[in-house]
Amino acid sequence: MPATVLIGVPNKQQRVRRIKAEIDRLWFAMAEELAEHHPQSVRHVYYRMVVRDLVAKTEAGYDTVQTQLVKMRRCGLVPYDWITDGTRWARRVKTYGSPADAIAEVARYYRRNLWDQTPVYVEAWCESDSIAGVIVDVTAEYSVPLFPAKGFSSLGFLYPSARGLVHAANGRPAHILYIGDWDPSGKVIPEKIEVELRTHAPEVEIHFQRLAVNPDQIETLNLPSRPAKVSDSRTKSFSGETVEAEAVPVGVMQAIVREAIEEFIEPRLLEAVEVAEESEREVLHRWAKQVGAR
Repeated sequence: MPATVLIGVPNKQQRVRRIKAEIDRLWFAMAEELAEHHPQSVRHVYYRMVVRDLVAKTEAGYDTVQTQLVKMRRCGLVPYDWITDGTRWARRVKTYGSPADAIAEVARYYRRNLWDQTPVYVEAWCESDSIAGVIVDVTAEYSVPLFPAKGFSSLGFLYPSARGLVHAANGRPAHILYIGDWDPSGKVIPEKIEVELRTHAPEVEIHFQRLAVNPDQIETLNLPSRPAKVSDSRTKSFSGETVEAEAVPVGVMQAIVREAIEEFIEPRLLEAVEVAEESEREVLHRWAKQVGAR
C-alpha cells in the first residue's frame, strides 16, 4: 500500500532544510550586527533580531539567540569579547612585579580629572549591568562615573552614592543622566533613585534627566514593545506599551549618552585636557624607566 502524502505539508527533510536556512539567516544577521557595534549583551542582540523579524519576541526567541551566539563564538565566527556579560565579575588583589611595573600601569591608565575644571558635575546611572556594558566605553571616554542600579537599589548602595555625590560635586550643580526600561517598574526605579539622592545629598543642586527609554522614543525609534505585565503591581498606574532599554540599538544608545555628556563640556577644555594627559603620561613612563633601571 503506497504511503499517504499530504499535499502542502512539509516532510521532515523539508522542515530540517527550512530550519537550517532560518538559522543561517539568523547567524548572518547577528554577525553583521556585532561587526558594526561591539561589544553587546545577548539581550541587545536579541532585540535587534526581533526588529528584523528573525526571532519572536518571546523567551523562546531569546533562548534561540543565546544558544546560537554560543555556537557562533565556539566556531570562531564571532570573537568571544564581542558579547559582554556585566552581571558577573571576579575579585582579585592587584599585585605588581616591581615598583616600575606599578608606575608603568599608572602611566597607561592615567587620566586627568576633566570634571574638576567644569562648572557642573555629571554622573550616569542605568537600570542594569546589561545597559552598562554597552555605554561604559562612552562614559569612560569622558571620565563620567557610571552607576548600574540593578533594578531597585538598596539603601546600602544609594546612601554612599549620595554622599559620594556631595564630595564629587564640591558645591557645584550635579546632573544625573539615566537610562532604563519603560515599563511599570522601569518608570518608578529612577524616581526612587532621585528621591534617595536628594534625601541623602541635600547640599547638592541635583538635576535628574531620563535619557532613555522615553515614550516618544518608542515610536521615533520603532522599538519593539509589548503590554505591561499583569503580575507587576505597578501596572495599574501605568499606561501604554512597555519597552526594555536593550531594544534601543547600541549605536543609538551610545550616541544619546555621548550627546548628553558633551552638552556639559567645552570642546576647547576637552582638547586641553587630552594634550595635558599625553604629556603627563609620558612623564610617568619616563619615571617608570628610571625606577626600573635602579
